[in-house]
Amino acid sequence: MANSLCQLAQDWRGDIPAGGVMVEEKRDGWRGLWLTGIDGIARLFTRNGHLIEGAGHIAYRLGLMERAAGEALFIDGEYQVDGSLVATKAWCEGGWRRGGEAGTFHLFDCLTMAEWRAGGTDTPLYVRKARLAALAKAVDEDEGLAWEWRAGSRGDEAWRTSCPILPDQWAFTAGDVIEEARRVWAAGGEGIVLKSAEAPYRRNRNAAWLKVKRANYQYWRKAA
Repeated sequence: MANSLCQLAQDWRGDIPAGGVMVEEKRDGWRGLWLTGIDGIARLFTRNGHLIEGAGHIAYRLGLMERAAGEALFIDGEYQVDGSLVATKAWCEGGWRRGGEAGTFHLFDCLTMAEWRAGGTDTPLYVRKARLAALAKAVDEDEGLAWEWRAGSRGDEAWRTSCPILPDQWAFTAGDVIEEARRVWAAGGEGIVLKSAEAPYRRNRNAAWLKVKRANYQYWRKAA
């Protein structure tokens, strides 16, 4: 079994594969992993295996997605509070103790728990992401939920919008990548991630995902 809990990205070096690459914004928060713990309960964890507290609204929605799937899921994404790393860090490191719930979980990948336990899956990314969209749609279109309050929520509907699927687009050239990265930076974002749409998911650091951040500019500046 793989030692890592999730797939990790390498730095982009300026190359683009033939046919282009999928591009997602890299949200500036904490990596979040929805998985079933050794106690048999599904919760939201960090990439280092620490429990993310104060995220019951997220857990409720992901639980509904599992119900729609009919099996336990591993869902990968980025947990973010108030749109910033600073706020996310403050909440996760103790802010949750004041009570309440906070944060948005930006979803970008999905496996079954059986696949995760095996170290990953050969199912390509575009299929995995399509399944995420289908599960979210199933929850949103469940007419029974219109009459169902989450226990203890007093009618709070925050769970409905707590887990958006991270949008993606296509880049065909290094120039496309750089243009999109600069757009994200100009808006105050951290950067972007390039993903091979046909690649499998492996619980390690590999070249299927490539991060484009200001810090690795030295590797791809000649492509600008």
